[in-house]
Amino acid sequence: MQRVLEDIRVLDFGRFIACPYCGMMLADMGAEVIRVERPGGEEDRTIGLIGPNGQNVSYPSYARNKKGITLNLLKNDSGREVLKDLVKECDVVIHNFSPNAAKMMGLTYEELSAIKHDIILTAISCFGSSGPYANRPGFDFIAQAMSGAMALGGYTDKPPVRAFMNPMDFSTALSAAFGTLLALRHRDMTGEGQMVDLSLLRTAISFNAPQIAEAEVLGRLRPRVGNRAAYLGPTDLFKCKDGYVFIATIMNTLFRRLAKAIGHEELLEDPELYNDLQRFELRHRIDPLISEWTAQRTIDEVVKVMEQAHIPCGPYLELDEVSKDPHVKATGMIEYTDMEEEGLEHLPVCGIPLRLSKTPGMVVTRAPRIGEHNKEVYSELLGYSDEKIAELVSKNVI
Repeated sequence: MQRVLEDIRVLDFGRFIACPYCGMMLADMGAEVIRVERPGGEEDRTIGLIGPNGQNVSYPSYARNKKGITLNLLKNDSGREVLKDLVKECDVVIHNFSPNAAKMMGLTYEELSAIKHDIILTAISCFGSSGPYANRPGFDFIAQAMSGAMALGGYTDKPPVRAFMNPMDFSTALSAAFGTLLALRHRDMTGEGQMVDLSLLRTAISFNAPQIAEAEVLGRLRPRVGNRAAYLGPTDLFKCKDGYVFIATIMNTLFRRLAKAIGHEELLEDPELYNDLQRFELRHRIDPLISEWTAQRTIDEVVKVMEQAHIPCGPYLELDEVSKDPHVKATGMIEYTDMEEEGLEHLPVCGIPLRLSKTPGMVVTRAPRIGEHNKEVYSELLGYSDEKIAELVSKNVI
């Protein structure tokens, strides 16, 4: 089955999460994505817990479906010449370097568009390509701290707590993939390339704008209430006999169903509990009743009652339980890949986050080893001779 991006070639200089995940999505949809790393490999292969092959088990998710080459662009004129040859054969370049770092490697839009006028550059950084902080380094955590997002997490009278699944990285990656497709559409219409500029901080603030408006216009900061939802309710994590469930009730209709489901219809007669905000302010009246009800039941019993009442509810799962969930298994939310190395024959990788009915993405190839496709790319795509490739290797260019 043909995938929609099979005629697109992407040069991927991504490291860690945001940019590699963007490239992964493009590769899943058929683009030929060529991951570029320095000779010897990049640190995103080895950060964190290490698997039996001496590398982590995060990299294989973000690098699947990609080809892998090596290229040294720092203080290396020969590397810059190779870069020019690669760019001429590509439609898109993606990276997550600061503007200064991109300039040092010849990866600015001005330099790339001079090589190929219709090239698309998708650049991801913590602060974007302009402004007083543009060249500061930064990660997801910094964007959370500076956007107000971290101010929402934790408990009253205790330090703020960040989100732990790098939401700014992953959501910026999704925006980057979307922006790249928009730029490709524009190129189809006009023949022009352009730069797609993304910032982790911009992403975080765009998500947090309603809470910023509350603070500026209404003069009220969101309270830190742990797992409970502020100004809504009751929405929280509740303990059962054998674990926890998350129950989410917003709007009067869901609250009415919940009150009936837990056998406390008297709550519906209380004139002070007339909307979500009031139920939040008076949560000390409601939440203990739900906690008492769930504590007397198993997870399965609670989920069954909530499902029958059409109330959003789900069990809390430990990380080693997620892949065993029947819905996760049935819908392929986690894929498995064979890294062709001992102990990694059945490695979980992230599933494809969107499903197209006619042109679905797919996981076809494992993540590449360091420089695995040097011969294919430099010899077959660029037409370099064996002698030239050997010379580039001897100079530590590739």
